[in-house]
Amino acid sequence: MSEVFLTEEQYKNLNYKTTTVTKGKTYGQIIGMLEDHGVTNYRWTKLDNIDLLEFPLKIEKNGVEYPFKVSMTVPRLMYPMKPKGSRSRNAPKTMTYLEMVSWRIFHWYLKTKLDAISYGITDVLEEFMYHVNYALPNGTSISLGEMIMDNVNNLDKISSLEHKEPERRFVEIE
Repeated sequence: MSEVFLTEEQYKNLNYKTTTVTKGKTYGQIIGMLEDHGVTNYRWTKLDNIDLLEFPLKIEKNGVEYPFKVSMTVPRLMYPMKPKGSRSRNAPKTMTYLEMVSWRIFHWYLKTKLDAISYGITDVLEEFMYHVNYALPNGTSISLGEMIMDNVNNLDKISSLEHKEPERRFVEIE
């Protein structure tokens, strides 16, 4: 997800649209929040106006740790607005990036996930499944959530998910 074009109704009900917290301050709060929750290795990347947060995640299954990468994109909330300083009622509206709002929403989105984990409401995999990426042998990567959605039509073919009654054996006694 990168750009989200808000409807008039969405903009009307938008939380944080009057925020005065800058992107820089929110960025610093996010870093502090990550570190407070034990995430000390992380990377911010900005490419083609997309801000991406990445950090490693290890998931243990049957005594084996599997390394994954969490990738989260800061949404770019867009809404048509008149240029700042324009006093004309007929001034044309242009699609405007609501930067401070986008960053505040991302901050709270991440905070609720981290808090849910730290209070034991959910676990790391449950909270970050759609952001956990796995490198495929061909050099591409896919999120676990995408993999599930891509294969949802095949769930009936996965025998390990089927509930099978245990096989009953009868022994005749003479």
